[in-house]
Amino acid sequence: MNWHHEIIEFLEDENYAAIILFYENSIVLEPEKIGNYWLLGLAYLLAGREEEAYATWISTLAQSSQTDELLVILETEALRQAEENRFEASLRIREYIREIEPNLINNQLLIIILKVKLNISVTNEINQLTSLVKVSLQYLNHEFLKEIEILVSENNKHSDILPLIDLLELSLEIQSDNFFVLNKLANYYLELNNYQKAEEYIIRFIQYSSSLDLQLSGESFYLYILLIQGKWLEVESVIKDYKSTLDKFVKNPPVKLQNFTLFPLVIGPLFYLQDNPKETRRYQNIVSRFFQDYLRKSIDLPQISTFAPREKSKKLKIGYLASTLKRHSVGWLSRWLFYYHQHDSLEIHIYLCAQNEDDLTNRWFKPNADYCHNLSGDPFSIARKILTDKIDILVDLDSLTGSISCTVMALKPAPIQVSWLGFDAIGLPAIDYFIVDPYVVPNDAQSYYQEKLWILPKTYIAVDGFEIATPTLSRKTLGIPSDAVVYLTSQTAIKRHPETIKMQLKILNAVKNGYLLVKGGEDGETIKKLFTQLAQLEGIDSKRIKFLEKVSFEEIYRANLQIADVVLDTYPYNGATTTLEVLWLGIPIVTFLGEQFAARNSYSFMISAGITEGIASSSQEYVEWGIRLGLDDELRSSVHWKLIQGRKNSPLWKAKEFTKEMENAFFDMWDIYINSQD
Repeated sequence: MNWHHEIIEFLEDENYAAIILFYENSIVLEPEKIGNYWLLGLAYLLAGREEEAYATWISTLAQSSQTDELLVILETEALRQAEENRFEASLRIREYIREIEPNLINNQLLIIILKVKLNISVTNEINQLTSLVKVSLQYLNHEFLKEIEILVSENNKHSDILPLIDLLELSLEIQSDNFFVLNKLANYYLELNNYQKAEEYIIRFIQYSSSLDLQLSGESFYLYILLIQGKWLEVESVIKDYKSTLDKFVKNPPVKLQNFTLFPLVIGPLFYLQDNPKETRRYQNIVSRFFQDYLRKSIDLPQISTFAPREKSKKLKIGYLASTLKRHSVGWLSRWLFYYHQHDSLEIHIYLCAQNEDDLTNRWFKPNADYCHNLSGDPFSIARKILTDKIDILVDLDSLTGSISCTVMALKPAPIQVSWLGFDAIGLPAIDYFIVDPYVVPNDAQSYYQEKLWILPKTYIAVDGFEIATPTLSRKTLGIPSDAVVYLTSQTAIKRHPETIKMQLKILNAVKNGYLLVKGGEDGETIKKLFTQLAQLEGIDSKRIKFLEKVSFEEIYRANLQIADVVLDTYPYNGATTTLEVLWLGIPIVTFLGEQFAARNSYSFMISAGITEGIASSSQEYVEWGIRLGLDDELRSSVHWKLIQGRKNSPLWKAKEFTKEMENAFFDMWDIYINSQD
């Protein structure tokens, strides 16, 4: 039984009082019609009068056994409300369905999906659903698996990972070669730092891969899992397979992408493996263009053609897209831009991609934006929201660090789209500009970038400094003599290229009273094994290498940096935030100046901070600078003094001036766009 046609207009207007009156009158006229009682109770529920709804249904059920009819009515309305994006109403109805029939598996699953959409924790519900499925495995079917995929795609809460893992592993009973489930399980176990299980599932993913794009996605992710652990000495065969598959894809791309949402990230490992931007960027541009073309051909998208010129009095709408505006490198560096933004001529929107919010989010970002939207992990709904808000310039802060933002940018929801601050440019034709400075890319870089390079005059990032807590490290507790020279290398395992470690060990070998402190990662034993093996080849006593525990807060980590006399940077992927923190504290740093964006960050920051000491253009120079800065106390003091004095006038520490330069860039971009429409 459906709603009567007489009340459809009331239903569309959500005039539940009129609907209630209609069914109350209908019951008076035809008290024997049970359906009117069901619909009256439903009208009470939609009006928020839950006790009356429940009382109506209970009293009617006591006189009638037509439970199935009520369930059909409630199910139909729950679906209608969800289609109208009235998720709270749909959820209320489904919770009453559960009260009547608690063992309906699909209803329980849809309750979870609705709660995810409403940003409500679903840990308990997932556990209950998993228990039901374990008892009744006949509920496992392909329709159920499809709903599970929707749930997993939209849910991004870390607290829900463990119950989701149970549910996903159960779902493999339906389809053991489901690439979506295998990929998600590998991701979840990686997030839990269970590398063994992550490897197990991604290897199964590769084994079951039936197409070139799945194979490339799997091999790329497998390589990433190995590198993030620091298993650099075990990856040679994986790198060979990965590059071979990449070449096959570029030469003969498939017609269809099976794993499209993750695809722009498959080039990521190359940035850590080599410093060859002409080759790496070519691969990235080809893959990203293919991804965008496929996306637009396969999915019905609202296309943006021409935007009408703004009124002169209208503010320029700037949208920032990110999942990292929190205690994350992007959050620490970008916060000053939001702090100094001028709101008289700009309207600032933040689009968080299912991001957990923390103290940085609440202190630095939400108060300094005109609008802050924390949306689901669905890139299509994010793009629709940006399109609805009529954003003029969309700035992607995540770049190649996240698949959601890549997909949103490919959908082109804003007339001008910009990459800034993330991993490197994505290479999507839908992105107009990549913001750089005169130092972070070589002079010929435009020849291999898809995006137009927008070169800011001094630096592509500036901060006003960093908070520092009380240090937890000392030479005494580490067993290091007071007169020793302390070197520190503080990057994550994925940046620990063995050739760079060998250079660092050559420095240590030449400075006999030197010690090397190595920042630990999630899997410290693997890093320890890597350094120890290479140290043995150099004939270095492993006691001179100290492996540091991970600390809880960045403020403590920065305080502990002060134990170092010299910091040794990584290559071909430099430090970024870590380099800025070191320079802010006045600590000399040795960096290898490369060609790709990731190999020039430290160089750019050092130039902006006012020093050239420590910049090497070859492995030999890297070692020489490391030795000089270790042995020459006066040189170290001189560099320290320059850095401390540079805080007063170096562009790297002038966030307010930098913000003005960024805002000028946005206005210039808009002028170019408007003039191009004439």
